[in-house]
Amino acid sequence: MRYSFGISNKSKKSNGISSRSITHGYTPADLSKFKNFKKYSGHTVSSKNNRAKKESNGEMKIGKWKFQPKKALYIFIGILFFLGCVVMIGVGIYLKSLQNALPSPDKLVERTSDQSTQILDRDGNILYTIYSDQNREFVSIDKIPEHTKWAVLAAEDIEFYQHKGLDYKGIVAAFLRNLKAGGITGGASTITQQLVRNTILFDVLGDEAYNQKYTRKIKEILVTMQVEQTFSKDEILQMYMNEIPLGGVNYGFQAAANSYFGKDVSELTLAESALIAGIIQSPGVYSPLFGTNPDLAKDRQNYVLDQMLKNSKYTGVTEEQIEAARNEELVYKTKKIDIKAPHFVFYVKQMLEEEYGVDRVERGGLKVTTTLDSSLQQIAEEEVAKGVDTAKARFNVNNSAMVVLDPKTGDVLAMVGSVDYWNVDDPRVDGNVNIAVSLRQMGSAVKPFVYLTAINQGYGPWIVTPDIKEVQFGTYKPTNWNKGYEGLLTARKALVLSRNVPAVYTLQLAGIDNYLQLMEKLGVTDLSNKSSYGLSLGLGSGEVKLLEHTAAYAVLANGGLRNDPSPILKVETSSGEVLFERKQPEGKRVVDEKEAYLVNWMICDLNGFNDRLGNAYYYIGNKK
Repeated sequence: MRYSFGISNKSKKSNGISSRSITHGYTPADLSKFKNFKKYSGHTVSSKNNRAKKESNGEMKIGKWKFQPKKALYIFIGILFFLGCVVMIGVGIYLKSLQNALPSPDKLVERTSDQSTQILDRDGNILYTIYSDQNREFVSIDKIPEHTKWAVLAAEDIEFYQHKGLDYKGIVAAFLRNLKAGGITGGASTITQQLVRNTILFDVLGDEAYNQKYTRKIKEILVTMQVEQTFSKDEILQMYMNEIPLGGVNYGFQAAANSYFGKDVSELTLAESALIAGIIQSPGVYSPLFGTNPDLAKDRQNYVLDQMLKNSKYTGVTEEQIEAARNEELVYKTKKIDIKAPHFVFYVKQMLEEEYGVDRVERGGLKVTTTLDSSLQQIAEEEVAKGVDTAKARFNVNNSAMVVLDPKTGDVLAMVGSVDYWNVDDPRVDGNVNIAVSLRQMGSAVKPFVYLTAINQGYGPWIVTPDIKEVQFGTYKPTNWNKGYEGLLTARKALVLSRNVPAVYTLQLAGIDNYLQLMEKLGVTDLSNKSSYGLSLGLGSGEVKLLEHTAAYAVLANGGLRNDPSPILKVETSSGEVLFERKQPEGKRVVDEKEAYLVNWMICDLNGFNDRLGNAYYYIGNKK
C-alpha cells in the first residue's frame, strides 16, 4: 500500500484540503523513516482518509506555540502604556524636584541688588563698575504712557496680554532650530521669561542662569509659570520696565527717560518711547549715548514703530502717528558718569556682551582685566586734545582719535575714540561715537602698504616714480596737496615726502588686487568690495577702522608677524572661575621679514641720506 504526504500552506478551501501538496508514493517502511515529520513547523502528514483540518480561528501554529495576533497587539499596547506611565512618573518627579529647588515668585519683590561687573586696567585699577552705580528710579505702571508700554511690547512680546507667560509656538520653533544646530543657539523668551532670568533666577542659580542648557531653560519655564500665577500682567510689566538695562548705568524707563531726554517717563513721546524700547535688545550696541553703534539706534526705533503699526489692533496707533514719530527730531541729553577711558571701556563691554550675553555682563558680577595701560591712556588723551587744538585753526580739525598697540602681543594699550567723550552737543565732535572702531578714510597713512605691495611683487625701494603734473591714469589724474611736483623720485624718496602721484603710479604697477589681498592678510577687513575701488585707493580713499589700520602698522613693527588686537587679558566670575585668559600669542607670518624691514627703512628719513637716480639699485628677486 502506498501513502501520500502534502505540505500545507493554510489556504482557505471549502473542502479543508490544502491547496497545494506534493505527492509521492511511499511504502509504510519508507514512511517510518519520517516518524518525526509531524513536528516540523507548518507541515502535516496526511493520507487519503485523514486530511489536515483547516484552522478557522486565524491562529498560526509555530511548533507547539500558537501565534495570536490580537493577543500580541494587546500585550504590546500594554507594555507601551506601562513604559509611558514610568516615563511620566519620572518626569513628574524630576520637575517636582526642580520646582522645590527653585525660588518663590515672591522673591521678585524681596530680591536684593545684583552683583557688579568690574572692568579693570592691566594693573588692576578700576576703569568702570557696571551696575554698582546704577541709575534706577522706580515708577508705577499707571505713570507710564500707553504708547510707551506698547512700544516695549511691540519690540519684545506683542502678545504679552494674551499668553500665560510662554510662547509655545516660539518654544517649539526654537527647539527645532536648536536640535538642528546640535545645541541651544537661541530661544523664544517672553517678557515674563526675561524678567525671571534677569532677576530671581540669577539670585538663586548664579552663573547657571546664563548657561545655554536645556535644564536651565526648564527651570526658567517653571518659575515663569509660577510668576504668571502669582502676579497680574500689569504687575509683571511694571517690574520688567523698572528692571531692564537700557544703556550705560541706566536701568528702567524712568532712569532712561531722564538720562537720554532729561524728562520724566510720563512725558515721553511716541518717538522717544520707540527709541528706548529699541535699545532693549542690545543696549551696549544700540544706545545712542553709550552704545558702540549708536547710528543703529534710529534703525531700531523704526523697527519698533513698524511693529507697532503692524500690530495696531493691539497698540491702537495710526499711520499718521507713526509717520509723525519717524519725523520727530530727537534731542539727547546726558550726564557724566564715573568712568575712565570711556570709549575703550564700552568697546570692551560690547565684546563681553557678544560673548556672554547682556544679562550676564550687566548683572553677573564678572571681573574683567583688560590690556589698557592707564598711564599711556592719559598721555594719549592729552596728545589728541593738543593735536586738535593745534590743527583746528589751520585745517578746521575738530575731532581726532588714537590707538596704541603692543606689536608683540596685539594688546590694546590705549584707545581714544574722540577728543571729548562728553561733547555730544557739537555734531562735529559727536563725542560718544568711537572713531577708533568706526569706518574712516585713512588718507596718506596707507602709502607704506602701497609700497609694501610693490616690494612684495618684486620691485625695490629705488624704482623711479614720476612726480609729474602731466601724469594721468585713464580718466584719473591725481594731484599733490600743495600743487607742486618734484619730477622723478625714487620710491623711497616719494614715500618720505608723501607724494600722491608716485603712490598712485606704484599702486597701478603693483596691482589693485594684490594690494587688497595684502591688506586682508594684514587684518584689514573692510576693503572686500573690489568693484568699488580704483587707483585712488593708493591715497586712502577706502574706509577702514583705525584699530585695524594700526594693527597693520604693528605687523611692520613686528617684522611681518601679525597679532590681532586684543583688549582683554582675563575674565573671571564672582566666584573666581576663569572664563577666559589670553595666552601669549605666537604671531602669524603674513609678510616676509625682509620686506617688512625694507618698508620700515623707507619710512625712516635718515639725515643726510640722498638717493642718486641711476646709480643705486636694490634687487628683490630679479627686479630692480
